[in-house]
Amino acid sequence: MSLPLALDIALKLKASLATEVTRSQESRAVLKTLDTPALLSQASLREAFNQHSAYLAGELARHLGAFAQQHGLTDVTLEQVRALAPFEGEQLTGVFAEVRSLSQALNELDQVNQQLAERALTVVRAYVTHLAPRPYTRRGQPAPVESGTHSERA
Repeated sequence: MSLPLALDIALKLKASLATEVTRSQESRAVLKTLDTPALLSQASLREAFNQHSAYLAGELARHLGAFAQQHGLTDVTLEQVRALAPFEGEQLTGVFAEVRSLSQALNELDQVNQQLAERALTVVRAYVTHLAPRPYTRRGQPAPVESGTHSERA
């Protein structure tokens, strides 16, 4: 039957989200210290999480679709699952509630981390601007400054 498999996948998705929430909470320290290797590692881990989550969501949809077909339904809702399989339906409802909660928490953490990253980027840009000497023309006049840095154009 597809429903136990769907429940197992939903639990894996929940565990994956919980791990990513913890990792995102730890990202603040890395952003504040501008630890480049750690930032790059976290970016790779987030990409892997995104791919794994998309895979799990696809598998979950596939198994719920198979459950719907087994019962002659065109699509499936949690109410229908609870009516046809009360125990598994209640478990699935609970896991989905936790997944929604973890997803919301991850979204909020991502917003905070993005603000921290934007502040860090501002500091780095200001630092690099002050390190780079302003060019002068042959007559000793300051050369016109371009609107963007090389890294922004690259």
